[in-house]
Amino acid sequence: MTIFASDPRFLGASDSETIQNAVDHAEKSHAETLVIPRENPRTGAPLWVIERSILLPSDLCIMLEGAHLRLADGVIENIFRNKNAWTPLGNTAEGEQSGIRIIGMGQALLDGGKPNGMCEQLLRDNPGKYPSMLRNVPVFLHNVRDFEVRGIRFADARYWALTLMYCRHGRASELDFRMYGTLENQDGIDLRIGCEHIAVENITGITGDDTVALTALPLESDQATAGLVVKGKSVDIHDVTIRNVTSATHGNHLLRFLNENGAKIYNVTVTDVRDTGEAISGATILCGTTDPYLMTHPHKMGEFRNITIQNVISRAQRALDLCEPCEDLLIENVAAEQGTEMGIRLKENFVAKNVTIRNLVLSPTEPADCLVDTFCSTEAVADLHFENIRAENVRYLYRGTPLQIGELQATAPLCKTATSAHAQLASAYGRYFYTAYGKVIQNRPKDSRFS
Repeated sequence: MTIFASDPRFLGASDSETIQNAVDHAEKSHAETLVIPRENPRTGAPLWVIERSILLPSDLCIMLEGAHLRLADGVIENIFRNKNAWTPLGNTAEGEQSGIRIIGMGQALLDGGKPNGMCEQLLRDNPGKYPSMLRNVPVFLHNVRDFEVRGIRFADARYWALTLMYCRHGRASELDFRMYGTLENQDGIDLRIGCEHIAVENITGITGDDTVALTALPLESDQATAGLVVKGKSVDIHDVTIRNVTSATHGNHLLRFLNENGAKIYNVTVTDVRDTGEAISGATILCGTTDPYLMTHPHKMGEFRNITIQNVISRAQRALDLCEPCEDLLIENVAAEQGTEMGIRLKENFVAKNVTIRNLVLSPTEPADCLVDTFCSTEAVADLHFENIRAENVRYLYRGTPLQIGELQATAPLCKTATSAHAQLASAYGRYFYTAYGKVIQNRPKDSRFS
């Protein structure tokens, strides 16, 4: 059975109340689908203003038929979240919901509207005073299986756009993002702790922060985890497939992996990641972190494993950033093109165990700084294997720790083959933000976006 939010029976004092009335009726009547049309019957306008989060039951498909839903000014709310999230029941295995679908048709749009002043640093400086930042995302699904989010454009999100936590056997696809770095942390899709057997496919647009992030951060002290740990469930992220990501970020990463404090990421396959170069990303692929705030308990060897990444086109400052231990990692078919300043960066905590980088071509239009900048020890890269690497138009082949690549085809470097000095690249993030974590970014390059 299908019902419509435009049915006069559901008319409420606000757009949120109207939609929630329809959702509640759908649950009681066991309707499979609720249609939200483009025209709002309460106002006659092609806009629904959301003042309170729409709480979704299990076994319901929300169909957005060209609908534009925008968060009201000043509120700290989701547009959609599952009804058990932030309840005692939702933090149990018995409270797992299922069968939730949010499907867009005909230019469906979820819009963050105007910023409301919320940011991560505000919460750090004022513990307990403000709600979780996850109350500030358009779509939040927690402890849900058999779900789907598809065919939607997200614009001007006030934080991450789509956040999944303890979700399994689901799909996020045909999603387009329009976030232009007006706020920090405007990620596209975040898979947080406990996500498994998920497909992320056909993602486009531009994001203020990471386009797709897999971040397993299990500590309750983390503001985005507090009060949301599901008792008895694993905090690992595993068996994830990511395909066809075509986007750009404002100084961040198209694909980010991050796991700390014993949480694991494993069995992940990534294919076809394309950086459009619409904005300057820090790195196309980032594995691990160097952020002191996130490095309190870095992951150990074996906790990030069995990862395959194929067919990457990079126009970021760095094509590949490997920052922490990696096991059974294969990265192949990488083309680092215009705008690339460095092919590969290997940071101090990186250690390789059966890691292969194959078929990488660094050929930027402007001279790149180097092919590889190695901060870690020679012992750390003993099990790192390079196959069929090509570099041209670079100042140096190697920076930092001495490193030799056997299967290397390279034109003569513009400066010299190797130097012990590390590259001093201007912050890509700083091109768009004056501050990060509440601190002024140093060495910030000029940008025509700002006076």
